Amino acid sequence: MECRVPPPSLYSACIGLFSTICLGTGMGIAIGMVAGTSGLKGSARGRMTVLAAIIGLVIGYFAASIFDGSLLVGALFGAGFAGLACAIVSDVKLGASRRRAAAGGGALGALIVVAAILVALLTLLFEPLALLFAIGLIWLAIARSRKGDRKHAGLRVLR
Repeated sequence: MECRVPPPSLYSACIGLFSTICLGTGMGIAIGMVAGTSGLKGSARGRMTVLAAIIGLVIGYFAASIFDGSLLVGALFGAGFAGLACAIVSDVKLGASRRRAAAGGGALGALIVVAAILVALLTLLFEPLALLFAIGLIWLAIARSRKGDRKHAGLRVLR
């Protein structure tokens, strides 16, 4: 990989493939979290997930280009994790808003946006932290899936 003129940033040289993967992952998760605050369901969630993936693709591409990393890798990881984060966060937000219909749902959305900003900033400062965020996101998806399976398994016994 040949470095061009170093970008005016925190870095003095090109970033490697691992850092590009981490940067795309972190930016994608942040974009997906913001898009997931809508708390949509059904086909509207699908369209929002596709939109988040497209925005994650663009942001991952630009983040990789600014830090002189692999453009394709940054774009692909940004798109993939933006879509994943949007679907998971949207599901969490929808479940929370169903449980607390009377309470304001805007507070949870604001907290998610603040967390997304922190994810983006921490990823820019120290890229490998994005892997922890990705592991946490995947763990959340698996935990919600298992909880849903247990809930429906109990209902099947009642037949």
